Amino acid sequence: MTASKKERMVKRSIPWSLHMAIVRLQGEEELDYREACARAAVLIEVNGSEFEVAVRVEANRLYKSRFLGEVNKAKNTWMRKGYDDGKRDGKAEGFLIASEDFLIRYPCSACGLDVILRPGNPDTEAAVEFLKSRGWGHPGCMGASSA
Repeated sequence: MTASKKERMVKRSIPWSLHMAIVRLQGEEELDYREACARAAVLIEVNGSEFEVAVRVEANRLYKSRFLGEVNKAKNTWMRKGYDDGKRDGKAEGFLIASEDFLIRYPCSACGLDVILRPGNPDTEAAVEFLKSRGWGHPGCMGASSA
């Protein structure tokens, strides 16, 4: 299998500065030797059409990369904000619904402001004991015991 004329490697002495430029290209762009030589050839032909195409392609790649990076950053920021807003609003709405369904409050006999009964609170335990001592229970249970 023979390589085409474009792909053949010619082994000859090259100036040290050209060799070092190729080595730098290898390191900077993570290329193997053959790819670095091809890239160097394009760079040497600064006024050639292949160079112009390569510059346009690279500029377009960088633009797209940066643009997509900024788009993704903005998208993540808005998604996080939406998540945080939804969590905050959902928590507030859930608390309101739960408090309407489960919170027991009664007006204070002294000041008239609401007294809220919360689980584990001594006031709540006292209220439970008071209700039990007065015979409070389920309406169905209370009706069955009096019959």
